[in-house]
Amino acid sequence: MSNTSAFTDFTTQYNRMVPPTVFWIGVVGNIFNIITFSGYTLRTNPCTMYFFGLAITHLNNLVFGLLFNYLGDAHHVDPLTASIVICRLRFFIVHCSIVLSSWFIVLAGIDRYFISSRKVNLRNLSSFKNILSLILAAISICFVLYAHVLVLFAIEQTKTGPVCYAQSGAYRVFYDFFFFATYSCTPTVLMIIIGLATLCNTIRRRDQINPITVTQTSAPAKQTQRLRKRDYHFIKMLLLELATTVLFTLPIVTQKLYATLTEGTPKTSERLHIENFFAQLVRTLTQINSAISFYM
Repeated sequence: MSNTSAFTDFTTQYNRMVPPTVFWIGVVGNIFNIITFSGYTLRTNPCTMYFFGLAITHLNNLVFGLLFNYLGDAHHVDPLTASIVICRLRFFIVHCSIVLSSWFIVLAGIDRYFISSRKVNLRNLSSFKNILSLILAAISICFVLYAHVLVLFAIEQTKTGPVCYAQSGAYRVFYDFFFFATYSCTPTVLMIIIGLATLCNTIRRRDQINPITVTQTSAPAKQTQRLRKRDYHFIKMLLLELATTVLFTLPIVTQKLYATLTEGTPKTSERLHIENFFAQLVRTLTQINSAISFYM
């Protein structure tokens, strides 16, 4: 068996086993997240609205992203190339969902920065009204910015068969850089800055808290202490979500930029197989990111 044939067999087995596992783990986890963050106790914390929205966007990525990719990669059934409407609508839903998932983490980080601040006026900015306004604004802006997908995505014939993606040429180059900026680059930089600032605030506030003995602790003080612990718990969750998002989003935008910039470069059959598998692998990484939030 040649190396190319062996690699093709490995890719086939990978496509048949890994995506379904990620899909079911992610669907179950995100449904539990939705149920958890809908609970009365957690609904009292404004930050849960971001995690609730994050679970919805993750589900969209798994259903409209991973499931469609799985049908094409493992069973050679590609609904995207059967209809231009499905092609455009699917990419609009998936790309808006994963872009929003990054920005929901940024907005949640800003909220945790406010709540961890020593300044009362900043802490007061963490409210349901403000968060709902920001969520609606983020969704509206994202839909407007990505509306061109519904017009300029196309089904084109390539060496490996028909492909649904941004029209080749200047628009594809623009779109890949645009996707890189809105999905990975800008949110990642903001996540790191906000995460470090929130961590500094948390350490400072923790150092200021004086130990309270059991006999001195009144009922209101106990309630405040519980709320403070819950805020710290959300901060830890957010920092972990931030780290995994940065780790799992950079590879796919790198791969898309590489594929676009080397589109006209002559490539051997072996190189095409390797690049195809790498594209599938980095897609899986973004879907793993959508699948594991409940288990963290």
